[in-house]
Amino acid sequence: MNIRRIFPLVAASLMLVPAAVAAQATSDQPPQASAQSAQGTTSANDADVRTANFFDVIGRGTVFGSGSDEARFQRYRDLRDGGTVDVFRYRKDTDSKYVNVSADHIGYRDQRYAASYNKYGKLKATFEWNQIPIFFSQTTATLFSEASPGVFLLSDAIQSGVQNKTTTLAAAVGQAQPFDLRARRDIFDLRLTYSATRNLDLNLTVKNTTRNGNQPWAGTFGFSDAVELPVPIDTRTTEIGTSAEWTNERGMARVGYDGSFFRNNVSTLVWDNPQRITDSPTAGPLQGRMALWPNSDLNAVTANGLLKLPRNSRATAYVQVGNWTQNDALIPFTINSALPPISLDRPTADAKAVVTAMTYTFSSKPANSVWVSARYRSYDFDNRTPVFHVAKTVAYDTTASPFAEGGTSPYAFTRRTFDADASFTPIPFTALRVGYTREQLNQTFRTFDTTTENTVRLSADATGVSWLTLRGVYEHAKRVGTGFDEQTLDDIGEQISLRQFDISDRNTDRFSAIVQMMPTSSLSFNGTVSAGREDRPETVFGLRSNDSRGYSVGMDFVPRDAVSFGMSYEFERYSAVQASRQANPGPQFNDPTRDWTTDSADNAHTVSADLDLIKLWPKTDLRFAYNRSRARSTYIYGLAPNSSLPAVVQLPPVVNELQRGTVDLRYYITRHLAAGFAYWFDKYSVNDFALGQETGSTLAQPSFLTIGYLYRPYTANLVMGRLTYLW
Repeated sequence: MNIRRIFPLVAASLMLVPAAVAAQATSDQPPQASAQSAQGTTSANDADVRTANFFDVIGRGTVFGSGSDEARFQRYRDLRDGGTVDVFRYRKDTDSKYVNVSADHIGYRDQRYAASYNKYGKLKATFEWNQIPIFFSQTTATLFSEASPGVFLLSDAIQSGVQNKTTTLAAAVGQAQPFDLRARRDIFDLRLTYSATRNLDLNLTVKNTTRNGNQPWAGTFGFSDAVELPVPIDTRTTEIGTSAEWTNERGMARVGYDGSFFRNNVSTLVWDNPQRITDSPTAGPLQGRMALWPNSDLNAVTANGLLKLPRNSRATAYVQVGNWTQNDALIPFTINSALPPISLDRPTADAKAVVTAMTYTFSSKPANSVWVSARYRSYDFDNRTPVFHVAKTVAYDTTASPFAEGGTSPYAFTRRTFDADASFTPIPFTALRVGYTREQLNQTFRTFDTTTENTVRLSADATGVSWLTLRGVYEHAKRVGTGFDEQTLDDIGEQISLRQFDISDRNTDRFSAIVQMMPTSSLSFNGTVSAGREDRPETVFGLRSNDSRGYSVGMDFVPRDAVSFGMSYEFERYSAVQASRQANPGPQFNDPTRDWTTDSADNAHTVSADLDLIKLWPKTDLRFAYNRSRARSTYIYGLAPNSSLPAVVQLPPVVNELQRGTVDLRYYITRHLAAGFAYWFDKYSVNDFALGQETGSTLAQPSFLTIGYLYRPYTANLVMGRLTYLW
């Protein structure tokens, strides 16, 4: 990369902008300049991008260290070398209306445009178009070619050579074609509010989200034959909302309609089997096939309202009834022509559900020292999809076998939650609060028909001292399941002492505290501490416990308007214990000597500091920032004391670290023109046993043909020149 490309753009801009500045100064200056202007009371020091309309013209370039992952450095941004109008800001506010227009990164993959208009008391409108890229990798490669959207083919020579054992995939990966693995999300968002009368507003929202590109995806014919593919993404989600809202001094009422419509233009994925050139009823198929994201619709009507009551009280209600449908064509059970076809119970999904959501709240402050509130929420997912009868099914496109269940089990659930809170202020600026939550979940086709969780919260706040703020919160929760059906686990070949983590019995304790101190008006300190423990007393296999703890400290120093400094440190730790049994059906299934456990721990340290010097020197803004985050994950495997399993080879820890340092300088040449310079230093290092460069050194793994998407480090030095025009 040639950094020198940046500076001709900046130099040309420097030559062009002064003429525009002079023209604007001439047109803006009245025939008889005021005495204040003549005396220079309006100086370049008054220019400030925080308050003025402005636009930035930039040129930038990046130098990478050897072997750097340029895609991971950019990830959700577009930092290509070159120049553009990087920032545009315009706003105008009068007694009758407000206008705001902005643009960012014009012409790049992460460009954003937004505008808002408010004619006070009559019309409000906002608009945004936002592009969000994701750059997965610029070093991926594949042996597949995409014959049509969603259809990936291999060379017949490779397939026949591997099947006939005249070649290997390892020998063929030299033919892989490199490609950039990217995707992008485009979001169009429009919101309008028209005030038909003083009390009646009519609202319209339209949001359209498209996604295009590719992302990593896996297909498999069994544990010894899997492939990774760049699955195509071509989807659109359109959301429409309309409502009418009436308000007065006593309350509010609103009725509305919401619709969401998802469309996927690539509904099926087909890929060649790298180990087969012909279909076989035992060795496997020539191709694999799977369904991708189906088209779906949601239509819902909503009504909600608010009523102000005596003694500082208010009540609200919200009800929504929605209809979800999905009726995509179903793909056959297998693509393997060597297997006898299995008829489908119906050609399309015919999936449907009625969703009813309700929320009711009441809050009151009957006295200055007392505040109470209550809230009830209900969510009912009524799955009305007809049962899909299945006599036989196919595993890995090789074996057709009877399906013991006989058909599908449409999943449905109802969640009901009640919250109550009360606060008491015995002395000014000190509050004691108690809260209670009861959540009950009823669901079909799970090991627990019903789970109920009761939670109690206690907190205290102290703000009575001008320089000190304290807050502490303690929470205890207990979740218990009822209607346990061991047979559902036995039917799918699981240990009956397995407990699924989202519904297992659980005891939880959490504590957190915040302290803020301001010994002087220019100096403040803050700190937090938190700890949590989850214990699952009835779990033998599955997640047994999950603990967390952390703390942070920080300070801010603002000795004068021109200077501000801040720094902070944060530590987080998460640990968990899981248990399992490595056993096949038969005598092994109930053998405790085949038990094993995993103790996992994640630790993260984050340090950050920033220094802003705004007009400390005349006409100059200077900013510094630094951030460093380091995370380390470990997985320790344990065996039963008399284990019959082989000795464990422990995995190395997973470590990743990200550092970023920035310097940003802006100098105001005149009241309308500023020049700037910015430098970013980014460094990312990673050591991951699963997706590291050492593990994925070749596309052809022993049982997996990959595209080479790995976790790789980078070092980046980004330099940017900037011209700012203000008015």
